[in-house]
Order: sequence, then structure tokens, then C-alpha cells
Amino acid sequence: MFSIDLPQAVLGFVGVHLGLRAEAAHVERLTDAGDLAQARQRAELLARVLHHHHRAEDTVLFPALVARQPGLVVTTDELDAQHAELDVALAALSGDLTTADGARRLVENHLGQEEHLVLPVWMASFSAAEHDRFAAALRRTTPLRDAGLMISWLLDTAPDGAFDAAWDQVPPSLRMMYRVWWRRRYERAFGSLGTHTAPSVMPVMAAAV
Repeated sequence: MFSIDLPQAVLGFVGVHLGLRAEAAHVERLTDAGDLAQARQRAELLARVLHHHHRAEDTVLFPALVARQPGLVVTTDELDAQHAELDVALAALSGDLTTADGARRLVENHLGQEEHLVLPVWMASFSAAEHDRFAAALRRTTPLRDAGLMISWLLDTAPDGAFDAAWDQVPPSLRMMYRVWWRRRYERAFGSLGTHTAPSVMPVMAAAV
């Protein structure tokens, strides 16, 4: 089991970044292997999840950090510009898979800059209680209609040994939806990157009683 002592919001942020790296690399591998239909599906998925991630950063994370640390605005403005560049590149990826390598490099470079420039400021700018409230604010940026996609994707792309940590990020009220509906719908649409299995249903049912 994989465990890191980080605030929930930060752990979710790190989990999304790990998933985005894994997804971009997966699209490139599928392309190189000649599985173009699956590569297009996963490229479309990558664009969708990155859009949700950028929305959370642009509307909640970056404004909150700039409010605490006004000098960070130069960094967040540059990252916003990278968001626009990535949106264009990934929107075109499914139609031109020859750009898979370049798209992966863009994703990795951008995520690395966020982790280097933003994450330390974030960790230093909030108390433990504020981190908890902030986690709820970030979750609300994803509409409920898209929650199933994001949860299924995060669990699918969780690295080996980190599935339990990713599962702990799923609100208990949504776990049953994942088990009975969201996971199957996700895998019908996009396949599966990994072979993770959700924990047994009994603890979830017991917790709900």
C-alpha cells in the first residue's frame, strides 16, 4: 500500500499529475504499437481530463494562491498561457497521432513546472483546516455529470501500489456509483490502462450504515 502524509487537496493534485503523465505516455505507446483506434480514444480522454484539471487550477487554485502571495501572479499567468497551448495541442492530438511524442513532452514539461513553482507555495500558504476546506472547493469545480469520468480515470491511471491512496480520495457517497455504473461505462468507452480492483463492497456498505 502506498501512503503519503499530504493534505487531501495536494494529494489529489499529485494524483492527477501522475495520471496525466501515465495517460500521455500510454497514448504514445498505443500510437507506436499501431493501435490507432485505441490511441485516439485515450487521446480524447486525455484532453477531457486535462480540461477539468485546468479549470480547477484557473478558477480556484491559482486565484487563491495569488490572493495569499501576490507576487506569484507572474508564474500563474505563464502557467495559464501554457494551459491554452496544451488545450490546442491535445484537441488536435486525436486527429494527428504523429504529434503524440510532442504532446507528451508538453504535458510533462508543464506538470514539472507546476510542481516546482506552485506546489511549495501552496503547501506553505494554508493551515491544515484551510487545506481541508480547499479540497472541497476544488472538488466542486468538477460537475457531478463528469465526476464518474474523473473518478474512474484517476483510479485507472493510479500507479502500482497507489490504488488504495487514490481510492481514499473518492468520497464515500460516490464509491457505490463507481462500482455499479461508472467503472463499466468508462471501460466500455476507453478500455483500461491498468488492472486495479476496487476494495470489496462490504466496508463501504458498513460505513454507510
